[in-house]
Amino acid sequence: MNDVVAKLRELLGSDCITDPALADGYLSDWRGLLRGNAACVLRPRTTSLLSRSVRICQEAGVNVVPQGGNTGLVGGSTPDETGLQIVVSTGAMKKIRTVDPVDMSVVAEAGATIAELQSAAAEADALFPLSFASEGTATLGGALATNAGGISAVRYGSARDLLLGMEVVLPDGRIWNGLRTLRKDNTGYALKHLFAGSEGTLGIIAAAAMKLAPLPVGREVAFCAVETEDQVLDFWMKLRAAADGNVRAIEYLSGSCVELAKREGLRSPVEKADHYVLVELTSSRPEAGLKDMLEAFLADRLEDGTIVDAALAQSGEQQKQIWRLREDQTEVQKKAGRDFKHDVAVPVANVPELLRRSRADVEAGFPDVTVVPFGHVGDGNIHLNVVLPAALGAERAAEHGRQISQAIYDIVLSLGGTFSAEHGIGRAKVGLLESKRDPVELDLMRRIKSALDEDGSFNPGKIFR
Repeated sequence: MNDVVAKLRELLGSDCITDPALADGYLSDWRGLLRGNAACVLRPRTTSLLSRSVRICQEAGVNVVPQGGNTGLVGGSTPDETGLQIVVSTGAMKKIRTVDPVDMSVVAEAGATIAELQSAAAEADALFPLSFASEGTATLGGALATNAGGISAVRYGSARDLLLGMEVVLPDGRIWNGLRTLRKDNTGYALKHLFAGSEGTLGIIAAAAMKLAPLPVGREVAFCAVETEDQVLDFWMKLRAAADGNVRAIEYLSGSCVELAKREGLRSPVEKADHYVLVELTSSRPEAGLKDMLEAFLADRLEDGTIVDAALAQSGEQQKQIWRLREDQTEVQKKAGRDFKHDVAVPVANVPELLRRSRADVEAGFPDVTVVPFGHVGDGNIHLNVVLPAALGAERAAEHGRQISQAIYDIVLSLGGTFSAEHGIGRAKVGLLESKRDPVELDLMRRIKSALDEDGSFNPGKIFR
């Protein structure tokens, strides 16, 4: 291993990190729940250097752990504890190569953050549609490797839906250049979609070509109080019919979520309720009349009883304050106690039943916990989180967490859902994948893994044991 590290240091210089203090931030997941060790951390600055680094590791039989912004929640980019793996971060590959407002595409390297891509697109009077709470740190490569979703997925789709082409370094060090911006290309298998969502187990995404959208010039945000789970779905169905092409986001928050946010100093603009819905409409047409449309829609919903209260933001600052109720949930739940996260999705029609059954079952079995679901109601993706009291001992909390998770996943699967909607499998959900997925599906995935990574050297222990 010393010889391998010496070769990598000769190639990369100070971008081969061996100082424990400098490497520390790359060795644990974002929440600090999973921690590993590594022989070194690499930060190559070009695809060529990335390729040569991988080849050195491959020739020596050393396992590689790819890492983007390291904002994941399932340990997908965390090395194991042996210290015999090498972390390869794409964080230094940040160049935005082209922004084309005619072709409506952007080509960027894997280390560019989502926020940087949004800014670059805006300078060209276009929109980079991917958006989620960690966008200031999360990178393009990581977002594609996990097929990240986010708040705009209901309108623009997840990362895979925005993908046009990519450049990938394979486990043997070869570079596949599929960096095309074509909207239509039927020349064989769509390899780009194989690497999207593969969590670094098949190759390292070095760069990607992504779709852009027209830049919105109008934006309206509203926050609504709702009495029942069924009315949450009813509200979405009516909004979809009234303003489908303008709905950028439709987010659900439980009453418990908003109460936790209020404890941290945030304010709700509507009266207290068991359920809330956050709506954002956007348009690239100045004359779209979004405010009048949303005001009329909310008035109708108050009249027919679908909602019990509503507030329409009157300024950009008010819009920001409303969005904080949703975007700060990860932080406020973390402060409230020991939080167990469940990134699940069901068919949209089953969202009310998911919310009802999960809260009833968990609270009946564990009366001292707080169920705090929130998420993307428009595509059925709910973050069905549970907060246990901070005073509960670690061992007992872990056992409660296992039992609660099993109960939630049983409900989700009985409703035709999935136990990983947008966070991936990583280390945390390997057992779930093995036990819950169809054996034929698992066999096909293992065959693909073996074909592209014969030695199993890329991100071992992620997705598969």
